[in-house]
Amino acid sequence: MNRTYTFFNHAGGVGKTTSARDFGYELGQRGHRVLLVDFDPQGNLTSFLGADKWQLKSDSTLLAALLEDEPQAVASHLPTALEVHGMHLYPATIDLAIAEAQLLAKMGRERRLTNILQQLPGQYDYILIDSPPSLGTLTVNALVAADAVITPVATRFKAVDGLPGLTRMVNELQWVKPHLGFAAFLPTMYDQRNRHDAEVLELVREQLSPLGPVLPPVRYRAADHNDASMNGQPVAVYKPGSEAAKDMAEAVSAFLALGSQV
Repeated sequence: MNRTYTFFNHAGGVGKTTSARDFGYELGQRGHRVLLVDFDPQGNLTSFLGADKWQLKSDSTLLAALLEDEPQAVASHLPTALEVHGMHLYPATIDLAIAEAQLLAKMGRERRLTNILQQLPGQYDYILIDSPPSLGTLTVNALVAADAVITPVATRFKAVDGLPGLTRMVNELQWVKPHLGFAAFLPTMYDQRNRHDAEVLELVREQLSPLGPVLPPVRYRAADHNDASMNGQPVAVYKPGSEAAKDMAEAVSAFLALGSQV
């Protein structure tokens, strides 16, 4: 039985997409079968894994499956997942934005992605969804399809200041997905040399621990993360042994140690 997690934070610039990529890669390195779903029309996860989103056709994405009105026909519209760095990827292109508008007129619009992923029983151990940052129809689909939410949180006061709004969004979605909650919070953009970061990390642990586990922080080095993304590689592939790679490995170890809690 697979577990599905959506990486979501309505704030931008928190490392959501790179976290989904590197988290998935680390799971794959431990022998788990991983499917990444790029559900953001910007297609950053697709690019950050080395696929050219401008060359991909819309039939490479989940667009047709999302808009199919006959539930029994969804499987026939599933694209072949791309193989990237030991993982599978359902990529995204700007064409996915079409679904944002057209789904508004569809029956069962909040559960379209759920129905798609139900066509993949037993194929994966983990399905990780990279959601858009805004709370539109695609994001609601991504959250409803998840067993729980993994939220990257930058160790910056501005990011922490927006957390009440984030938790309110997830709570409101319980109208369509009862018991939806947080699998974990992942502190990102961390610089242990900066007192501000250390203070915010402590604040994150204090405020968020009642809602879900707070994983060890992932240190940020602009050169490592940006260059890895430009080269279409997980940071552990681009720069093995880097602080960011080691930190993500530690965060995934802590996550897996939670076992049935998540």
